[in-house]
Amino acid sequence: MSLVSKDESLTTSMAHIGYLILKEFENAEEDRLSLTAITSGLRQKKIIQYRPIIFALLFLHVAGAIDFKAPYVYKL
Repeated sequence: MSLVSKDESLTTSMAHIGYLILKEFENAEEDRLSLTAITSGLRQKKIIQYRPIIFALLFLHVAGAIDFKAPYVYKL
């Protein structure tokens, strides 16, 4: 299994969207973001489908880059 499928666009891959989410954390004043803040930032980059966003969040969580504590996502 690979991080990027040859059949999907690179802009919707979980690795790319994960990178964009981490960039949102860099621009944030705190080490936490709400899901609405994350999706709003991604919407500005024309990423509106929830499936790749969920996969990217899970990818970052498994990689140890973020953690979930309701209602926020924390950068580790």
